[in-house]
Amino acid sequence: MKMFNVTTLVSAAVLSVVAFNAMAAGSSGPKPRCPLGQIAVLEQGSWHCEEAKLKAKETTQRNTSAAPAATLQKAKIKLPDYAVLGAARKMGTTDTFVVQVKNMGTAGAPQGVLFGQHYLKNNQSWGADAIIPPLAPGQAKAITITIPPTNYERGDRMVFAADYFKQLVESNENNNKYAMTYK
Repeated sequence: MKMFNVTTLVSAAVLSVVAFNAMAAGSSGPKPRCPLGQIAVLEQGSWHCEEAKLKAKETTQRNTSAAPAATLQKAKIKLPDYAVLGAARKMGTTDTFVVQVKNMGTAGAPQGVLFGQHYLKNNQSWGADAIIPPLAPGQAKAITITIPPTNYERGDRMVFAADYFKQLVESNENNNKYAMTYK
């Protein structure tokens, strides 16, 4: 009984393979294996090998009215950009400075903070802040900032930074500081 089942199973497998190959060959016969550099081509119901080549459409058949390909353009993001242009001590004062801040960006800048630091020669420092009003693109303002105490000496360093706490996303974060020597 076992031998009968194995024989039946093997016969069914052989018949399936033969039937599959007959159906795969179809009416055009089996696809040939071509030598290197040639490809199998089906023409008028029969297969043959020929040299691989590209066939272009005739110029009269090409679509000449197609739209030209679109060109990629760099994205233009509108962002504000505080820039500290310069600073000077206010005439007649020891600890008050006038700092020029400009919005170099392409979008309006909201109200911000200008932070000023006074570094003494012994590396001790003092700081204060002032409000930068909202600035339109390209607009500049002179901001007055007072940094106590009044123990300034010639050669002390002053550093002014717009958006010191990085609250604003800007197009250029590298132009927010300005440093000077106290005279």
